[in-house]
Amino acid sequence: MTPSISEFSYGYAVTSEVVKLLGSSIAAAPQFPTLYAEGQAGGGYDVKIVGGTPLFLQFKLSHYMGRSNAKEHELMGGPYYRWHLHSLQRSDQHNLLLDLESKGHLVAYVAPIFFQSAELNTHYLNDQILDNSVAFRPSDIGPLPDDKDHYVVFRRVGTAYRCSEKPAQVKFDKLSRFLTGSLKSPPPEPLSTEGVIRLGDEIVEAVKVAKLRRFKDNWSRPKEIDTEQLSRVIRARPSLETLSLISRTVLDSELLVVNPQWERTPNS
Repeated sequence: MTPSISEFSYGYAVTSEVVKLLGSSIAAAPQFPTLYAEGQAGGGYDVKIVGGTPLFLQFKLSHYMGRSNAKEHELMGGPYYRWHLHSLQRSDQHNLLLDLESKGHLVAYVAPIFFQSAELNTHYLNDQILDNSVAFRPSDIGPLPDDKDHYVVFRRVGTAYRCSEKPAQVKFDKLSRFLTGSLKSPPPEPLSTEGVIRLGDEIVEAVKVAKLRRFKDNWSRPKEIDTEQLSRVIRARPSLETLSLISRTVLDSELLVVNPQWERTPNS
């Protein structure tokens, strides 16, 4: 069944709960309207904090496959959820995220274990969005075998698969466990101007690598990203806000820079 929630609403709900989970330690404020605006600087996100770990999140929506004639019903042993990867014909996103992760950055596709707006509201009001979402590292999905359409199928527990011509098993974890397990030790040094530029250069380099890969495969797109212009913008305005905007427009991902102050422990 098609999800009745929007990617925007789900992304906001995830980000909002991450803010709660990490106290006020969000350095790069996502441009979502916030329910925490009253009486809090930065609309609920403390944009003054510049030390922490870059975290790239790509929000996906889950389709509920409940019918017995669904393609992977037998493979999954019953009803399951499905989310789609961007085809390499129209987006370099997966290769870009793989490249960033290979450089040591924390990157994940994030998808809900629900699909209805009523479920989103209930989980949001009870601070259970992270416990009802899953995280997939790009490296666990692996390189896409071709430029056709591919998708991931999963259930709350058990094995997930990247479905191509032949299903391939992939790892995943509950989003709350992914965050607590990956953000145990924040970097000792703040993210300086040089660090911001370095991170921006790594995004630009990933774009260049993807472009060369497509050129080698003898196909390209009418509109290519101007990497030289990206580099000039990063050096002219070396801020987390600039990187956050570039992350959205180039990677289609939300960039948070987090410095955990664990105020509560997510449900297991």
